[in-house]
Amino acid sequence: MPSKLQKYIVSPEDFIDSLQQLPAREWWKLVLVLLGGIVSFLFYMWIYVQVLGLDLPKTAILKRRNMDWRARVERLSTHMDHQEELLSLLEVRDDKIYRSVYGLDEIPPEVRGSGIGGENRYEKLAGTSLEAVVRRQDIIEKRAYVQSKSFDDITILQNSAGDMAAHIPAIPPMSTDRNTYHMSSPFGFRSDPLLGFTKRHTGMDFACPPGNPIYATGDGVVVKVAHERKGYGNHVEIDHGFGYKTRYAHMSEIFVEEGQKLLRGDCIGLSGKSGRITGPHLHYEVMYRKDYVNPALYMDLDIPPKDYYELVRRPEGK
Repeated sequence: MPSKLQKYIVSPEDFIDSLQQLPAREWWKLVLVLLGGIVSFLFYMWIYVQVLGLDLPKTAILKRRNMDWRARVERLSTHMDHQEELLSLLEVRDDKIYRSVYGLDEIPPEVRGSGIGGENRYEKLAGTSLEAVVRRQDIIEKRAYVQSKSFDDITILQNSAGDMAAHIPAIPPMSTDRNTYHMSSPFGFRSDPLLGFTKRHTGMDFACPPGNPIYATGDGVVVKVAHERKGYGNHVEIDHGFGYKTRYAHMSEIFVEEGQKLLRGDCIGLSGKSGRITGPHLHYEVMYRKDYVNPALYMDLDIPPKDYYELVRRPEGK
């Protein structure tokens, strides 16, 4: 039984020839049909989009993809909010507790939040919602790296925490025998003996005759030996680590040199009257994290002289 459907194959040349053979009236009919189809299609699209408020298929697909990416970015931002909150808590605890205990300075905010350099990293993302997310992620990664390095530093100090007690300045800088000295000026504000106006006194003054032995009050390294005609006069500065430094001023003789390692109780020199002074005395300072603190909080002046001499190594003949 023959098929009702017939298949015809027309070559482009034959199709063009057939069009050329059409009379002018048939040409106009064909043009009008085509224009009517185009106008009908455009009118349909206008009704579909403007009147019914529907999206074209391709637009709908793009919108769905865009909504999916927005949802992913929002989930990522929420996750970053949580991570940033936890990181902030670690940073506060690190600065206020861990680093403070071991005498380390707080890490400046501009160091923690500096991000990663190079604007060209975000060139391909410029103007997109991902740019801010990637920038924020880079900052969080840098903060986490800085925090990790801080914990490494604290771990190193923690491993040597057994030595911390030996480094903190914890004994008087000279004999506690009250027959050898008297406290002429404590720490705090006082009337300056030379200038007459009120001024902060950054240490303690042990008035005594020249020649009294002076001892390192904790383990450390000599970072400064100076001989001045004014100011502190002949003086020594010791870095004890863990944020502590001590200064011994107005000495007559100095027995140590810069870079020398000391143990608590090592004799570093003799008291004197060098520098800006009204009478012979030892001016003793304690600095913690670059700020002057009251030395009286770090020593017991009531310790019996006999017990004190067991803690120090007296120079020969003293």
